[in-house]
Amino acid sequence: MSGSSTRNGNASILLVGIFLIGIMGQVSTVTSAEDGISQPDTYIVQFGPGFAETEIASVSDNLDVPRDLEFHPSPSRQNELWIVNRATDSVTIVHNAGQTNQLSEHRLDSNRNHFMEEVSAIAFGEWHEEFDYQFATAQESRNTYNGQGNPNDFMGPALWPSSLSHFAEENQEPGGLLGSHIDMLHESPLGMGIAHDSENVYWYNDGYYGELVRYDFQEDHDTGEDDHSDGKVRRYSDISLSRTPGVPGHMEMNHDNGILYIADTGAGRIIWVNTDDPGVTTNIMGDDTQMEVLAEYSEITGVEWGVLDSGLSFPSGIALHQGVLFVSQNGNGKITGYNLNDDGKDITHTRTVSTNAGSIMGLEVGPSGKLWYVDSLNNKVIRMDPFEDTDFDEVRDSLDVYPNNSLLWSDSDGDGYADQLGTEISDDCPEIAGTSTSGYLGCTDSDRDSWADTLDEYPMDGTQWKDSDSDGYGDNQTGTNPDSCPSVEGYSEFDRMGCPDADEDGYSDPSEDWGTEQGADAFPAYTLQWRDSDSDGFGDNPSPAYLSDDCPNISGTSTQDLLGCRDSDGDGWSDEGDVFEYDPSQWSDSDEDGYGDNPSPASMPDSCLNEWGNSTISLLGCPDSDGDGWSDIEDSHPENIQLWSDSDGDTYADQPGTELSDDCPEIYGISSEDRIGCPDEDGDGWSDEGDYYPLDSSRHSKSLLSVILPVMIPILIVSSVAFMVIRRKY
Repeated sequence: MSGSSTRNGNASILLVGIFLIGIMGQVSTVTSAEDGISQPDTYIVQFGPGFAETEIASVSDNLDVPRDLEFHPSPSRQNELWIVNRATDSVTIVHNAGQTNQLSEHRLDSNRNHFMEEVSAIAFGEWHEEFDYQFATAQESRNTYNGQGNPNDFMGPALWPSSLSHFAEENQEPGGLLGSHIDMLHESPLGMGIAHDSENVYWYNDGYYGELVRYDFQEDHDTGEDDHSDGKVRRYSDISLSRTPGVPGHMEMNHDNGILYIADTGAGRIIWVNTDDPGVTTNIMGDDTQMEVLAEYSEITGVEWGVLDSGLSFPSGIALHQGVLFVSQNGNGKITGYNLNDDGKDITHTRTVSTNAGSIMGLEVGPSGKLWYVDSLNNKVIRMDPFEDTDFDEVRDSLDVYPNNSLLWSDSDGDGYADQLGTEISDDCPEIAGTSTSGYLGCTDSDRDSWADTLDEYPMDGTQWKDSDSDGYGDNQTGTNPDSCPSVEGYSEFDRMGCPDADEDGYSDPSEDWGTEQGADAFPAYTLQWRDSDSDGFGDNPSPAYLSDDCPNISGTSTQDLLGCRDSDGDGWSDEGDVFEYDPSQWSDSDEDGYGDNPSPASMPDSCLNEWGNSTISLLGCPDSDGDGWSDIEDSHPENIQLWSDSDGDTYADQPGTELSDDCPEIYGISSEDRIGCPDEDGDGWSDEGDYYPLDSSRHSKSLLSVILPVMIPILIVSSVAFMVIRRKY
């Protein structure tokens, strides 16, 4: 029991938390389905978003302190409602309950003063071929025969036929058999609740001993008989229950998992018991609590149980339907719905509603799924009719602006956007009607561009609303002054707007997708220059702008005389200013003689920069009077085109073939008679080589004979030899 108590304490803490969450509001789990909206796991259909309380039966139907109610389980009798009345120990049967053809009957068994004395609860059980479905009742009595005798505690659950031809019809004559009951066991006075298990087995709330008891009637003894000897009774002494006089502690069995739920009225709690747990059985046959001969009388201990909820105000009625346990609270007229977890031992969600009941007790879920209860004080049976709630959001359709959307239900400002958060049509300004649809929904949008004024950086310009880089140019490319670089701060305004402009001249810096050919600044670092029409690196803007192009419409590379003009030879000088436009080594010719001013190694360098000249050999561009190619400066005979050099400096030219040609060009000489310009030591005009007397200026040759003889003798000898050869031959 101590282990159970620990678990119960923890469960209580958890349940309090769940209860608080439940009263603060429900978290929807609705999902769309092909055939509509599915019910969330936390929704309680019977409560709906609210409900009307419809009176079904009253004193006109002979209700007199009604305690409990149950619908007949037969499919053919499913709208037949049975109500037990404590004051008259009777049953009111309402046929076609809640329908236009409803009618009721009141049945009182002849032996009700014992078998239904101060009846507190009713539970239908197994079908019987003779009796239709059987039902059992609990009696809050110590057996006084309605006050006609002293209490003898010979009291317990009674078993009855539901056949309308048997119940309160058979054995009704005085002095005969004991009415229409078909069995009774007597070990539990002050019975406060009853629930069917299987066959003829019922669970019983023993208010006298404060215990849970299991009653097995076994075979019924037929109507009006009194043989109970086959009965089996098991007392679950661990399950302690507290009675509140006049307030039944009803019970409900979940046949799917064997969990029994009990309203422990006096303790203000709901407990669960695992009836499939065998526990430990002890034979207590002959115990003082045994009132008659039985087939079995035992005590069961060690069964699993726990507290589902506590802190309730005299819980009484219990009903179970599709995983939801309903509990009525007699002390405050409220009904709590518990969404149970899979094993039925804990709660996933709780919701509590208030009723108009004066003394609410038994609960039942009818064939249509609606919740019914008895109001004992006002002698009424009430049906709770939930308002239409198509989307299960707990707001009735008549008040739900969005009846098909479980996440939405109201639109306070009437602008078409919902007050509730977290959806695609949730109003971001729920108290102010607005038309904004972008960023915020349903907020003021002065320029009607769909963007709320609070988000619109251009609230009066319907074409712009956002400036991501805060540079004054809007992101919308089709709007006013669109930012061509919306993610980068920039202040360019001419080629494109809102892009980086390093030199602040109004033209944007080039980028990967925007070059100078599209209009970007060709000179992003220079304020006075931005365009380069011919793409030669020199700007269109005139001086004093940086690198001002002297030929803005013609691509050029000149940098010396003019900037950006055609420079065919690439020497930096424009073709216009370059005398040698195809010679990169020369560009100027000061004396205009065709030879450049630049010295060697430049081609055709002018050796006389400031003097026109036509010399072409050795020195270029110097005066050449005789036109022989040699400049007058170097020409030894500047007036003779055939002569130009005198290597030995003797005034006779090195060049042959003229009267002034030097026969000894490499040796200084003054000879002029035999040879020109050869050494002439005696100065007689005859070269030393040809002067027989080189040191005698008065003569230069010997006699003729001395000259002829050396010559003639060899000739004569050769001639003679030749003559003799020829003569011999012939």
